[in-house]
Amino acid sequence: MAYERIAFTTLILLAVIIVTGGAVRLSQSGLGCPDWPTCQGTHLVAAAKLHPMIEFINRMITIICSILVVLSALASFFRKPLRKDLVWLSLGLVGGILAEIVLGGITVLEKLAPPYVMAHMILALLIVWDALVLYRRSSQDDTTPVRVVTPQTYWLGKLMAINLAAVIVAGTVVTGSGPHSGSTISPRLPFPLRDVAVLHSDFVLMLIGLTLGALFLLSQAGAPDLVQKSGRFLLYAESVQAIIGYTQYFTKLPALLVGFHIAGATVVWISMLWFNLSMYVRPKVASFDDAQAQQLTTSDSTSRVGSEIGN
Repeated sequence: MAYERIAFTTLILLAVIIVTGGAVRLSQSGLGCPDWPTCQGTHLVAAAKLHPMIEFINRMITIICSILVVLSALASFFRKPLRKDLVWLSLGLVGGILAEIVLGGITVLEKLAPPYVMAHMILALLIVWDALVLYRRSSQDDTTPVRVVTPQTYWLGKLMAINLAAVIVAGTVVTGSGPHSGSTISPRLPFPLRDVAVLHSDFVLMLIGLTLGALFLLSQAGAPDLVQKSGRFLLYAESVQAIIGYTQYFTKLPALLVGFHIAGATVVWISMLWFNLSMYVRPKVASFDDAQAQQLTTSDSTSRVGSEIGN
């Protein structure tokens, strides 16, 4: 239970970092600390100015999250019983955070060039994926997973996740082509903003259509309520995200709405992963007492049947 709480806290903080990272870019504070790993020259702490402090605070949140990730990795070795799946997932978080820190440093040194910013966002979402699986596994027994949906729904869920990945990549291209660069000296991608925004929108509409199809299949097959609820929540999150996206585009991309859109993308990503994870359950391992009680109940029933036959 304690390890499950650690995994959940790690997941939440990793999601928060994505939002605070977006705030850094949207406030034009991406180069508030122009050096790395120091903030400026030999100074580790940022000057008492707005943009340097925003970037510095984001770095501090990253450090706190990194410490928590390391603690979750260490705790996986001391957890009883020791489970290899939790160990490898927690070590994956450590590797992901280290890669993110290095990539963040390169991004700063490259003056927030769009390909590095895009990679920074995508890697952050992959780390969240790892953290969510870790949390899910830590709350379940280490047994063979059992699928609770039809094969058609299972594969449709995978297609939806791939579609969402395309939505996110296209979204980072829109960001790299738009006005919110993170700094006045950062370069932009050479794509017409309208064209990449339309492509991004097409992927979103396709995703909502697939989600509606999945909900129909789940309802027709009488899938478990947990799977249907997670599917409905995913549809709600996608719909709100689409409304925010269209609104920000037609209102000339105000920074606040773009910030909500980044937060929404994180929520949709987590919802999609959870929807796919909910298609499987891992049966609980019966305790010794439970097994013994079952055996006694079976023996007692057998005795009664034998007695009745004898009579």
